[in-house]
Amino acid sequence: MQAASELVFRLGYYPWITQNKPADQIRTSVNLFATAFEKELQKEKGLAQAKVVVTDPVDVPQQIDRIATNERTIELMNPLGFVFGQSKSKKIEAVAVAQRIVDGKVGVTYFAQLYTHVDSGISTIAQAIQKSVGYGVPFSTSNFLIPALDLSKNRIHPFCDFKSVQFLGGHDIVAQAVYNRQVALGAGHDGVIIDLSKQPGFENAQSKLKTLLRSAPIPSDPVVVNIPDNDERKNVTAALIRAGATDDGKRALADFWGNTQGLAAASSDDYNVVKTAINDLHFKSEDLLPKAH
Repeated sequence: MQAASELVFRLGYYPWITQNKPADQIRTSVNLFATAFEKELQKEKGLAQAKVVVTDPVDVPQQIDRIATNERTIELMNPLGFVFGQSKSKKIEAVAVAQRIVDGKVGVTYFAQLYTHVDSGISTIAQAIQKSVGYGVPFSTSNFLIPALDLSKNRIHPFCDFKSVQFLGGHDIVAQAVYNRQVALGAGHDGVIIDLSKQPGFENAQSKLKTLLRSAPIPSDPVVVNIPDNDERKNVTAALIRAGATDDGKRALADFWGNTQGLAAASSDDYNVVKTAINDLHFKSEDLLPKAH
C-alpha cells in the first residue's frame, strides 16, 4: 500500500484533441480541468492527499504505451486509440465519455460524414466513384475508419474505387481541401462543416459543402484509466464526472475538447462498434497507427 503522499494521478491527452487552437491555450485549459478534478478527487475516501499532474501531450501510439504501462494514469483518448490500447492491455478501461452537442442536443455519441462541394456534380455517394477522396489520419475514428466502413457498406472500396486517395492530416485540412475543390469527397466528424465556417475565409462553408452520407452513432471520445483497484477506479470516475460539471471544469472541457459539455459515465463495451468496424475492414493496429521513423 502506497503512502498517501504518493497518490499521484497523471492526466494526459493527445495534441490534436481540438483543432484550430494553439497548444499553449489547450494546455492552460487542461490544467484548469486538472485543478477541478483534483479538488473533487480529494473529496473521495482515501484520496484526501491525491494530486493530479498533467503530462505532456503525445500522439495516439505513445498514449497507448503510456497508459498500458503506468498505473494511476488517466488519458483523454479518441475511440480508436482506446480500442487499440485495450487490445494491448486489459488493464485499461473506459470510465467516462465526452458529452457533445449533436443535432442541438447534448449526448454521448456523434457521427461521421462523407461530404462534397455543392458544385462537384456529385449528388449521391455512388457518383463519387473514380473521383478523389480526402481522409484525415488513419488512426482517426470519424476522419477515416467509420467513413471507410460506410463506403464499404455501400459497396464502394475506400481505396480502390477512387481515382486518388489522400490522407491530408486532420478534419480542418480535409474540409478546406473539399471547399477548394482539391478533393471531391471528404471524411470528417459531424461538426466539421460548421467548424470550417468559423475560420476566416471560409465563412460560407455551410452553403458550399453538403453531406452525402452520415454514419450510425459513434461513441464519443473516452476518458481511459489504468487503475487496478476497483474502488479507487470508481472514486476516480465519480470525481471526473463531478469535475466536468463544475464551472471551471465545464469551461475547460468546452475549450480544449471540441466543445465538450461535460462527462458522463461510460464502459469499455460502449466502444464495441469501433472494434467491429476494425474487424469488418480487416485492419490491424499496425495498419492504422503511425510507425516510428
